[in-house]
Amino acid sequence: MEPKPNWKFWKKKKSPKPTTSSLSTPAGTSAASVPAPVAASATPVETNSTISPIVNNQTVQNSVVATDDSPPSNLPEQHACLPSRPCVSKTEAWLSRATLFLTFTKSVAEGVGLTPLKAACEGVVSLLEAVQAVQNNRSAWNELVLAIKTHLDTFEQQLGQVGISDILEEVESSLKGPIEDYLNDVTDLLANILAESGITEADIKDNKLTISVLVQRIGTTKLEAGVINDYRLRLQTAQSKIMQSLILYIASSVGNSKDDAVLARLQFTKPSNISRPRECVKGTRTDILAKCKEWSLNEDTPNILWIKGHPGGGKSAIASSLVNELEIKKKRLGSSFFFQRQNAIAMTTPALWRTVAYDLARHPTIRKSLAAEMKKEEIDLETPNIDVLFQQLIQGPLTKIEDIPIEQSPIVVIDALDECGGLDSQRSKDRKDLIRTLDSWSKLPRNFKLIVTSREESDIARLFSRTQPHTIELSTGEKTDMQSKEDIQSFLRIEFQTITERYPESLSADWPGSKIIEDLAVKAGGLFIWASTAIKLIEAGEPEEQLKQALSGKGTGDMNSLYVQVIKMSFPSPSIQVVQNLLSVVGTIIVAKEPMRLSAVAQLLSIAKPVAEHICTGLQSVMESKEELRFRHQSFVDFLLDPGSDASNLSISLGKAHEALASRCLKIMRNELRFNIGTIESSYTLNDEIPGLESWLEKCISPHLLYASRFWTTHLEEASPSPEILDDVRYFLRNQFLFWLEVISLHQLVNGGVVILLVLLRWLKRHCLEDLIALASDMPRFITHFNTLILQSVPHIYLSALPFVPKQSWIAKEYGPRYPNTLKIEEGGDQKWLATLNILSGHNGDVLSVGWSADGQRIVSGSYDKTVRIWDVTTGQQQGSLLDGHNDWVESVAFSPDGRRIVSGSIDQTVRIWDVETGKQHGPSLEGHNGWVQSVAFSPDGRRIVSGSYDKTVRIWDVETGKQHGPSLEGHDGFVLSVAFSPDGRWIATGSSDKTVRIWDVETGRQHGRSLKGHNVWVRSVAISSDGRWIVSGSFDRTVRIWDVETGKQHGLSFEGHDGWIQSVAFSPDGRRIVSGSYDKTVRIWDVETGKQHGLSLGGHDDRVVSVAISPDGRWIVSSSNDKTVRIWDVETGKQHGPSLEGHNDRVQSVAFSPDGRRVVSGSDDRTVRIWDVETGKQYGLSFEGHNGWIQSVAFSPDGRRIVSGSFDRTVRIWDVETGKQHGLSFEGHDDWIQSVAFSPDGQRILSGSNDKTVRIWDVETGKQHGLSLEGQDGFVFSMTFSPDGRWIATGSSDKTVRIWDAETGRQHGRSLKGHDGWVRSVAISLDGRQIVSGSNDNTVRIWDVETGQQLGSSLEGHNDQVWSVAFSPNGRQIASASDDKTVRVWDLRHAPLLEMSFKKASSYLNASRMTDGWIRGPNSERLFWVAPHLQMGLFPPFQTLFIGQYIQTRLDMSKFVHGAAWTQVRGDWAEASA
Repeated sequence: MEPKPNWKFWKKKKSPKPTTSSLSTPAGTSAASVPAPVAASATPVETNSTISPIVNNQTVQNSVVATDDSPPSNLPEQHACLPSRPCVSKTEAWLSRATLFLTFTKSVAEGVGLTPLKAACEGVVSLLEAVQAVQNNRSAWNELVLAIKTHLDTFEQQLGQVGISDILEEVESSLKGPIEDYLNDVTDLLANILAESGITEADIKDNKLTISVLVQRIGTTKLEAGVINDYRLRLQTAQSKIMQSLILYIASSVGNSKDDAVLARLQFTKPSNISRPRECVKGTRTDILAKCKEWSLNEDTPNILWIKGHPGGGKSAIASSLVNELEIKKKRLGSSFFFQRQNAIAMTTPALWRTVAYDLARHPTIRKSLAAEMKKEEIDLETPNIDVLFQQLIQGPLTKIEDIPIEQSPIVVIDALDECGGLDSQRSKDRKDLIRTLDSWSKLPRNFKLIVTSREESDIARLFSRTQPHTIELSTGEKTDMQSKEDIQSFLRIEFQTITERYPESLSADWPGSKIIEDLAVKAGGLFIWASTAIKLIEAGEPEEQLKQALSGKGTGDMNSLYVQVIKMSFPSPSIQVVQNLLSVVGTIIVAKEPMRLSAVAQLLSIAKPVAEHICTGLQSVMESKEELRFRHQSFVDFLLDPGSDASNLSISLGKAHEALASRCLKIMRNELRFNIGTIESSYTLNDEIPGLESWLEKCISPHLLYASRFWTTHLEEASPSPEILDDVRYFLRNQFLFWLEVISLHQLVNGGVVILLVLLRWLKRHCLEDLIALASDMPRFITHFNTLILQSVPHIYLSALPFVPKQSWIAKEYGPRYPNTLKIEEGGDQKWLATLNILSGHNGDVLSVGWSADGQRIVSGSYDKTVRIWDVTTGQQQGSLLDGHNDWVESVAFSPDGRRIVSGSIDQTVRIWDVETGKQHGPSLEGHNGWVQSVAFSPDGRRIVSGSYDKTVRIWDVETGKQHGPSLEGHDGFVLSVAFSPDGRWIATGSSDKTVRIWDVETGRQHGRSLKGHNVWVRSVAISSDGRWIVSGSFDRTVRIWDVETGKQHGLSFEGHDGWIQSVAFSPDGRRIVSGSYDKTVRIWDVETGKQHGLSLGGHDDRVVSVAISPDGRWIVSSSNDKTVRIWDVETGKQHGPSLEGHNDRVQSVAFSPDGRRVVSGSDDRTVRIWDVETGKQYGLSFEGHNGWIQSVAFSPDGRRIVSGSFDRTVRIWDVETGKQHGLSFEGHDDWIQSVAFSPDGQRILSGSNDKTVRIWDVETGKQHGLSLEGQDGFVFSMTFSPDGRWIATGSSDKTVRIWDAETGRQHGRSLKGHDGWVRSVAISLDGRQIVSGSNDNTVRIWDVETGQQLGSSLEGHNDQVWSVAFSPNGRQIASASDDKTVRVWDLRHAPLLEMSFKKASSYLNASRMTDGWIRGPNSERLFWVAPHLQMGLFPPFQTLFIGQYIQTRLDMSKFVHGAAWTQVRGDWAEASA
């Protein structure tokens, strides 16, 4: 048989990438970039026309084109605009299209893209539809044509979604391959068809092929069905690859996605000095790279590949080459990360997985998943819990693409695992975290590939002994294989060629010859780092001489000998000074916590830059110094740290290196830290409001000062307390702490500042430096106390933080006198640091239980929100993600003794154990209880857990197996509310709603002795003392009791004092004190021996204060509250006068003094009116009863003989003080609740205001309404009062206005007084009738001029909740106000702005102050100073003279306060003296 013609010439040939994208042809683009269709011929074509060959991408000449009435639908749109012409046959039409296809197929040599592919598909469909005209294998032809049509539709649909014009160049390269494969398969098919038809290349090249001949020959095509089907399958596979590439393209188009900003948070900001290692020299390591590639495509191999070897074996070069070899992020989803020991602070495990997650987000499914979770803030990128981070960023998203083909499956390269963690290596948390996450990766599906390179260190070996990865070991030393030697020789030849080019006159082109290159390769012993270092050594001097030195070393792969030669050649006869400088520079580079530039190292070490440069130049064979200084390979560091090395005189001691660097850091801070280091001009400007702050800081704070400020204690911790270091530490503590805080503040390192100082404190305590410990102990507290402020503003470290430091603190004593021109606390403030170190916020429901870890570093909490959370005690930040799994409230939590696990009990009837590090549940839930689990605890050895439940049982569980240990402990007749182990683990104490405490034997499960009885109500909490002798119990009967474990008898009397249920009790570690917490909102401490309370509980109202009044003589203030009490206060001292007036059974809504000041009347929601004797505090007579609704307002008549009350029962009643009986009938007429009542000055009339929006005047004697109702308010009338002369009536309403009415005519006087932003709750008129005071829901008090209706001065601000009641003092000089914030404030009007007093100092504060977000602001909203949250409520605003409430009262002296542009004068004369 005659051989078939070779039609392979149609296939795409390799050619340079076209300058214009081959994937689209924008308007105006040359047709050369994308092949154009043939031009329509103006003359009809005869059947004997010939087809000209295609040359140089020119179009076919004299080609036949279809001329039906409408263009063929399957031609590309741009090919279909044809001039009108006579019709031609269908045969001519498909032949013309086939010719077009041939044109496009040929043009793939010029550029492969989706546009030619589209045209090619259309052309081949036209051809194949004609082929179907033959009778042979018509079914197979139909399926083939249908497949190609389907592919074409799919391509068009995908292109419509992604936008062909948006395809990026970097993605084009990944699409080219699959498109080319498809076109090649189509071309093969065409060639086969033409070959079967007997058409040869010569027929076309020689212009011999006419249409009639082509038609005749195509009709004879006899391809077998199997061959046709094979082409269909091939095209189907090629199409699948194109679609996979399109998916990658879509994923890679991240720049145009709306999720960009969200996912950008994943990006790890790589330090500028970090770059990928050099790749293997071309042609080397081919065998290893091939093995890696083979493994990457095999789903049956383990999903981790471990490339291990000795230092210098070329692991990093292989890892770097694999990124390209495997086409990671080009054709294959994946990522890479290269650890470096000297960049350990930046190159962390979280940084690794964030980088990988960001790269994997190129896949649309992963991208969508991650973006959604991050938008919901479900992912905490700052969590220290790496296992949770790995699950959220890697494991979870990957499981969503498990079915991805192996060719496209993700592959991640992690280089130098052994360098993770820096010098701490295996001891570092970072390294341990990474080891655990690699273990987790091994459990992922096998198509998710991970390549790890490292030395075979013990922790890594243990990991991989468990996970059993695919392993490739790089042979070195005596075991070096021939391939490695040949690869090193290839590397050396290339490098020597570069050297000879520098010496063309003296070195031959083949220098130093094959024999020497072979010898060097043998000496390298398979270590590429040896060969690389030898080349660097030879390059550093005269080549011949340097080569001799390189060859002179002993042994094979002996890095030590080579490094000795490097040092000897660079420093042949070093002086003592040179050796010291060398050790300083090298030691600094090794122990530094982050890489530094040469200039920074020189300044840090205080050596001349030329000296440092000389040392670095001498070490250029082993050091890179273009940017940050770093050693080329870790093996040189190992060589220097080895005291037994051949360079023992240059051996580095880590301890001495740290000590030297600690000393230098302290010296730099001593010399460079200064007041206002950032030259901030105004205290009104926050740090982040300073224009160009970042660039400005680079000028103000040098890199070496910033390094010293961040890492001085890190190095100090490894140092001994030499006299020089001690002196510098002492100087820092006594002089520079606040200056250092400026640096920490400006660089946003405040949270880290606490850790820095805790390290210092630990060092001081280790070395027993008692004289410095007290001062140093204050400093972390200072940062914690003022954390928010220090983060925001440098000036306010001096203006707002220092003034509010507790007076007895060392910081106040040491630093306070140096900054005299700031606030001074005249009265109140903190006397000592708050016991509350941090407020831990995060739960979305009540917190029901808390527990400490044994080391005191963590707190665990359980909540109504069904979650368990772990908190860092030092920073107050939540650690890791919440522990989520319970289906209902978490009632009880506890740490295991070793702090590794947490147990939680819930009302979902389960007990769960959690792993603290991973945040995952440990084993299945412990199920068995049939009621809510109320209490859980670990045994002292951590092996068992006890739980108590509403099912009346106690159960013991084995921690490891999760199974119940022994039978349930049964005996209680009520819910088991509390459980506790004894310190020796022998006994369990339980408290129950059956009012008893019981002791159980852990081993036998039996009750020990009789039940401990004495409480009258449920026993809510029990605890056992550290010596195991005593049990303490707290009960809903409000008592605390102590029991003797042996005898079962109560020890001493009950501890009484709480006014509410006792919820929790605990022993102090020494067993001498007991702490109890109660529903009465107090915590009390008790002395075990005496049974007395230790210290006092806070007094004052426990709920909102809704009414106040001032006694006629101005000496007393009376207040009423929702806490059901009435209290009388001394106006001068602010202290409560006598006991609280108790008797009401519900909220006390209104109080008033009698005219003689001897009695107080109160009205309550308990529907009674009561009178109290001011002196004795006892109730006067019986309660006045009669109202059927809450009593909202009460008042005395001017003669003190009668009382009026208004109620929600819509009636007003008058009572006789002496008899206690109602006077006359109730006054009825209002259509809604009555909010306020008042007598007229002559006692003849009564006012009442109501929710019916009216005020009514009543005649006291007749009980009838006097005149018409006062109407006009647009809201409820909450308050009204007569003027002293009876002419005017003032009202306050929910319409936010105050109105004045004429008492005789009932008409409104003037316009409404507007200004409040909330309901006006209370009004009062001064005795002279000239001013009205109003209190509102907008938290302010305002004063108004009766005649003009104008507000007088600024609002009186200080309350942080709605103001319910206001009153004038008899002399009109003071106003009292009561608020929902549980305080009463007294304002001095003599100093208010309305009296136009002038002030020389702090006028901006006094004239217009208000507080927002803790900032006291001036008239232009400028920030004057900041007040800590716990002092805000008790701060005396301007003109306030008295404060009544539970808060710390603080009065400020503003006489020397400087602010704004004058803030730098805060130091006063001390600055000049110190200068």
